[in-house]
Parts: sequence; C-alpha cells; structure tokens
Amino acid sequence: MSTSRYLLGAAELSVIAAALGLGAYHLRALLAPAWTGALARLAEVVLGISMLILVSELSGVLGLFKEVPLLLGGVAAGLGVTLLARRRALPPAPEAPEARSSAIMVAIGIAAATLVVVHWAHPTGQAVDQGMYYQDTTWYHMSFSARFAETGDVGPLHFTDPLKLAAWFYPQNSELLHGIGIVFLKTDFLSPLINLMWVALCLLAAWCIGRPFAIGGVTVLGAAVVLDSEMLVGSQAGQAPNDIAGLFFLMTALAFLVDGAASAHARFAGAPGVNAGRRTQPNWNATPEGELEPGVVEDVPVEGDPHALATVGAGPLFMAGLAAGLGVGTKITLLATIAAFTLAVAILGGRRHWLRSLGIWLSGLVITCGFWYGRNFVEALNPFPQIEKLGPINLPGPDQLDLYPRQPHKLSEYYNDPTVWQDKLFPVLHDRLGPLWPVILAVVVVALLWAFIRGGSALMRILAVTGMVAGIAYVFTPLTASGSLGDPAGFDANLRYVAPVLIVGFLLLPLIPWFRHGSRPWILIVLFAILLVQGTVTQSNWEFKHHLASVGMACLIVGVPALLVAGQRQRVSPAILVSAGLAALILAVALGRVREDYYLDHRYVTAARPPLEGGFRSTPEWQPLQDWGRKASDERIGVVGRASAFGQYFFYGNDLSNHVQYVGTELRRGTFRPIVSCSVWRRTVNEGDYDYIVTTPKIGALEVSAPPEARWTQSDTNVKTVIQTGPAAVYKVTGPLDPEACSKLGRAAHV
Repeated sequence: MSTSRYLLGAAELSVIAAALGLGAYHLRALLAPAWTGALARLAEVVLGISMLILVSELSGVLGLFKEVPLLLGGVAAGLGVTLLARRRALPPAPEAPEARSSAIMVAIGIAAATLVVVHWAHPTGQAVDQGMYYQDTTWYHMSFSARFAETGDVGPLHFTDPLKLAAWFYPQNSELLHGIGIVFLKTDFLSPLINLMWVALCLLAAWCIGRPFAIGGVTVLGAAVVLDSEMLVGSQAGQAPNDIAGLFFLMTALAFLVDGAASAHARFAGAPGVNAGRRTQPNWNATPEGELEPGVVEDVPVEGDPHALATVGAGPLFMAGLAAGLGVGTKITLLATIAAFTLAVAILGGRRHWLRSLGIWLSGLVITCGFWYGRNFVEALNPFPQIEKLGPINLPGPDQLDLYPRQPHKLSEYYNDPTVWQDKLFPVLHDRLGPLWPVILAVVVVALLWAFIRGGSALMRILAVTGMVAGIAYVFTPLTASGSLGDPAGFDANLRYVAPVLIVGFLLLPLIPWFRHGSRPWILIVLFAILLVQGTVTQSNWEFKHHLASVGMACLIVGVPALLVAGQRQRVSPAILVSAGLAALILAVALGRVREDYYLDHRYVTAARPPLEGGFRSTPEWQPLQDWGRKASDERIGVVGRASAFGQYFFYGNDLSNHVQYVGTELRRGTFRPIVSCSVWRRTVNEGDYDYIVTTPKIGALEVSAPPEARWTQSDTNVKTVIQTGPAAVYKVTGPLDPEACSKLGRAAHV
C-alpha cells in the first residue's frame, strides 16, 4: 500500500472520530451534565461508538458500506447530534461531588493498567508480525468483516459453514468495526490492534466504577486479574474474537449504573427540603463515625428528585442501555447477563416508575443491538435462532444438521464426575488463571454473596444477582465442555465465557461498604496484586520478544492520557495539552505506517506461521493452500471442508479483494447444509460463478481423505488442478460444469 493511501485512510478515520467525538461530547453534556473527567470520557466513547454502529448499519442496509458514504455519514451524524444537543441544552448543572483519589491510588491504577497493556502488546506485536491465526478469527469474525467491506452490504446472511452453530446469526457489532478499518485503509492492519483498544477501555471503565469512592486503583487492579489472565490474553490479544469487547460494554453498563446512582444521590442529598417529612432509611453505608459516603450504596427515593430514576437517573440509565445493547449486539453469550440487568432496572424503578425506567433502558438497548436481532427475525422468524425451544414450545429457526467442531456438551453435565474435574478441568484452570485459580473463584463467590447480603443498597444487591445469573448461565451454556464424553477438550477454548461473572465479582468486592473504610482497601490491593502477578508471570506469551515495542504502546495508551489529565489538573495551558495530544497522534500514525508495510509483507506467510494444535491446518499439506490464497487477487473462490471453513479468511488474499464462499445448499429460514450429490454441487458452483474451488477433508470425518466434492469437481472437463496436496486441492474452473455428466461417476455421484 502506498503512503498516500495510508495517510488518506488515517485522515478520514480521524475526521470521523473528531465529528463523532464532538457529537458525543454535546450529547453526554445533555444526558449527564454533572459528569466530568474519566467518567465523561467513558460516556462519550460509548455514545460515539453507538453513533458509528448506527451509521454503519444504515449505510450497509442500503449497500453503501463504502468509504465515501461512511465518511459523509459519520461527519453528518456527529455534526447533526451536536446541533440538536446544543439546541436542547439545559442550564449548566453543578458537578457531582467527587471523592478525589489519592496519589497512591492513582499510581496503583496506572501501574496495573500499564502491566496489562504491556502484556497484551506482546502477542499483539506477534500478530502484526505474522497475521491473526486464532481459529475463530479466520473462520467467521474476519470473514464477516471482509465480506462487509467487499460488498458494501451488511444485511444478507453470510454462510460460513454447515455447522449446527449457525454463526451467521451471531450479532456482528465488532465485525462492523473491523470492516470500517478495512474500508478506509484497504487492509486489515488495524484488526490485530483493535482488541488492545478494547482492553484499554476496559481499564478505563474499571477506574470509573471505583471513582465515586476514590478507590479506582483497587477496581482497576481487580479487573486486571481477569483481563490479564491467559484465559483472555491467549484468545483475544492480537486476534479478532470479541469477548473483550463484550466485557468492555458490560463493565461500562455497570459503571454507568454505579456512577449514575452516585450522581443521583449527590443531587438528592443537596436538594433543599427534599427530606422534609420523610422517614430516614437505615444508612448501611455510614462510616463508624457516622459520616456519609456519597455513592452507589445509598438508595435514592425516586419521588424526591425528578432527575433520579431507578436510583440512577434517566440520562445515565439510557447510556447504560446503549452500552448493554452494544454488548449483546457483540457477544450473544451475554444474553442472560443483560436479561438480568433488564429485570434489575424494572425492580429499581419501583412500582410507580418501573415502566418508564424499563422504557428508557430498553430504548438504548434496542438502538445498539436491534438491527442484528431484527435481521434474525426477518430471516428465521426468531430473533435468537440458536434457541430452539421455549419450554414445551418449538421455536422457528434454521434446520441445521447436528455437525459441530466438537461434540456438544455443557459443563453442568460433569457436576458429579470428579475424575473429569481432576484430570481434565482443573489443569486448564491452572494454566489459564494461574496456580491460585481456586482463590480467584473463591473471591468471586464471596464477593457476590457479600454484595447481595451486605452490599448496602438495592442496586448492589441487583448487581450481585446479575453476577450470579452470569455464573449460572455459563455452567449451562452449550459447548462449555465440548468434546467427546469424558474428554471436554473444548473447555479450554471456551473458558473465556466465564469472564463476565469473574469481572463482576472482582469489581463489586471493592464497592462493598466494609472494604471502603480506613485502610481496608489495602487488603484487596495486596490480594489482587498477588493474584495478578501469579496469573501473569507464568504465561508463555512473554516469549514473543516485543518488549521495547510493548512498552512504547503502553506509553501511548496509558502514559499519554495520564500525562494529559495530570496537566489539566495542574492548569497547564489547553493549547499545550492539545498540541501534546496531536503530537502523540501523529507519532502513532507514523509508527503505524512503518509497521503496516512489515505486516503486509509477512501477513500469513507460512514460513513464519505459529504452530497450530491439531487438525489438517496444522500439517505441512495445508501450507500450499494458504500460500496460494495469500497471493490470489480479485478471484471468486468457493471452499468446502473443515480446514477451509475454519481457515477461509486466508483465501481473501493479501489485498482482501477475493470473494470467498463456503459452497453449500441454502434453504429456508437461514438453513445451510452440505451438498449431497454431484449434480447439485456442479449447479451450485455454476451459480456462484467461481474461478477456483478449494477442497479439504469434510467436516465430521477424519481429516485424512479427500471429500466427495473433490471428485465431483476434478472429473469435469472444465476444471484444471492447480494444487494437489494430500487430501486437499485447489481447482481452476475454466467454464461451466456439466451436471448431466455426473451420471458417469455411478454411486460416487452421491454421498
């Protein structure tokens, strides 16, 4: 890619970010005028992402997910929201009282954040060196993004395989963001870096959760225990899986409820005469000396303050709904947790205001996730096609065959099998959470129970219940113990699904009133520090040798914002702060240009690929296919088989100009099945107008034999073999295939 193309794309993205940032700033000032500092910036990030998602969805539905429409749409949305918000602007509200964090608390937060970012930057740097190889990345995450960028259309279902999972019905907010990077830069260079952005934003959300009580450092440290575990670093850093994005939106929704309640309490407490004639409730958050601490654990009488709703406030509640919608529009496994949040909002609204509270929450939630579930309803008559039954009622949806990457089993199936726990599950927990994994699980259990019993407010109790629901949902989530019966090999890959309950537990524990008094936060600081270190130093991804570059990334992501905030508090000239911020941005863009060239030169070069565990893609016979796919350009490529399904993103080419499609039979309600006869296969290939067909061993069988599609393809006179490598091949289609000639194959013409 030329330097001019890179700089143009970077400039366009900067213009969109500036316009949406301006709109988000004014909209946040309208919704939560008392919010300042880190909390205000967090709210603006969520509002900006919400607007970007809406612009992308609207453009994509019209087939305009392209460079110019996205640029114009982003600028128009940002400026339009700015004008509307300024017209409706309210008189300046007094800032909510904030417990100023001590220097040591700030230092703890910065140190923990720096460690997490430095650690995540190591595998991220490795991905920039060689490409993204995690299976879900090359299977559907980046395939969805590349298809969005190629066609400009986000509405149609993109069938990636004939598996029971029906990945094309997953919500795809994060894939939209990857697609935007591809549209403007014409490469996926930003994709290995996006999850590093998400983890940094998770740390910001963690700080905001402890902010009302001046314990942001403790909450950041607690979040770091989970965020920096091998469970997440191994699958998220430098890759495209969206668990970390879903965690950010979950943490942000929690932060808005916590800080919204703190702001509402401050307004309520300061309202003249608001307590007249009202019976005082027991104050479970009073210090031993009787001094009140402002914050979430104070119940706020809704009737006492017109700005307070569901103990939070209408503006924060709406933004929390937006964040929750972004979460469930990113990760379907958050459905149960967000459903618990929804019920919590109704309960917090009380008998008089539950409907209004629920309406505000749901309006935000539907705005940011409604597109994907609405599309599912149109296609399958079911917004959640993965749910086939509701009690005794059979729900409509795709009629997929029972094909899975591994046999489907839930963790709950092994509740009474100590042998499996001892031999299979405990070693995984040790590797992914560290030697002290029993302590981590115990901390979460204690935190949720303590917050429920003595959390001090209805909101804390509701948040504790939400964490419990997340934990129960994990145990019964399909595929959490996938694999042959007695050998749940998939427990390792899917352990990340437990991250929501872990993060909620570690964030709620410091908010419990008992831990916030005197020197008691140091109990948690020491505990969390030990758990963080034991889970971090034992990980193998430190061996990637990107130490200097990782420190540099941490300086840009953590150090620069921290210095700008410090400068602002010291009343440094705004011109100097803006200049420093622009200088950091220019430096990042310049360094990005250097790394992009290296990335494109080495992206998916098989000589530098990491070792893969099991399957045909881990064998030398796969490598010629990957090398061929990397070099292909402007081709229509049909793929079939397990390896080419899980590795289909390789075939989009280094310039992402190829059209790649798993070849199968499309049926009603989003059903996609393998083709079972030669004649149907050849007709489908003709309809797809493919230039090449890639065949690998079939799904659901040992990967040592060529699939029947190979014979159905190569036996046609208009096909030439380009690559034959073991049981896999690449065929060049030179003309229409002849379905009638399939009869010459005899019984081999049918599966």
